[in-house]
Amino acid sequence: MRIHVDTPISFDVGDQQSHAPMIDVLVGATPTRLILDTGSSDHVLTIELARAVGLTAEPGEPGTDHAGASVESWTLGEVAARIGGHDLTLCDSVAITGPAPFEGWGIGGFLSPQHLDPAAFAILDLVDSRFQLIDADGDDHAVIGGLERQYPDLEVMTLPRVAGEPTPVVLAAIEPFPPVPTMLNTGGRGTEFATAAVPGLVGVAPDRVGHGVGGSVVRGAVAGERTLRVGAATFRVPGLLVREEVGSMQGLIGMDVLRGTILVVSADDRRPVTWLVPRGRSAC
Repeated sequence: MRIHVDTPISFDVGDQQSHAPMIDVLVGATPTRLILDTGSSDHVLTIELARAVGLTAEPGEPGTDHAGASVESWTLGEVAARIGGHDLTLCDSVAITGPAPFEGWGIGGFLSPQHLDPAAFAILDLVDSRFQLIDADGDDHAVIGGLERQYPDLEVMTLPRVAGEPTPVVLAAIEPFPPVPTMLNTGGRGTEFATAAVPGLVGVAPDRVGHGVGGSVVRGAVAGERTLRVGAATFRVPGLLVREEVGSMQGLIGMDVLRGTILVVSADDRRPVTWLVPRGRSAC
């Protein structure tokens, strides 16, 4: 078992706290912070950082942000990065115009942690705020067993992934509704489900709850406290957001539930997601 990366996770942006887990990265010789976003299928840098580093940026196909708005993009290809003292290549990287606050906060984009190394496990320890990239050398149980010994108060959940998805998508449900494909999304503040996944669930009047990276407003109906079921476990969702559409799947589990847990993910959708959660099955 080889540890490729072991580095702290931070949540501070100036004198504020963010929901988003971030790590320090050198892109070329330029220091920045990148958000660990399991909901991203690509490594995404801001075009401002890309230009400052001197990367070659070719116009790419427009993308779509969390709010459904079109986002201009550029292709960067392979980008050299150094994380926790280890040199890595960010393959198939793209660039977008950075959200307005990013430059002042020293944030240069998003990492897709499950795509940093095709053979490795990305461990997002949201209990002790550490990020690790570990090659199991064919012994996947060694990685999970090590975490079990390190965190005896956490319960290990093994969740089959929905095939064909580049992000960790599993089956989950808002009670009493049936399970639907749901992304474990460390880049998202809150938990969201599409109206089709919770038919008849009534929330308060549509509310602005944030912005996509393109600057457009994210709106939905806040359905109050609800119970999320994942496998045999249940979690309290303090304020479920119900939206007409939630990307290509029907649910997103955000940092309102994921904070205080540990996620183990990889690029291979044949490998299950391992999720370590507090015993008693409530992560809030």
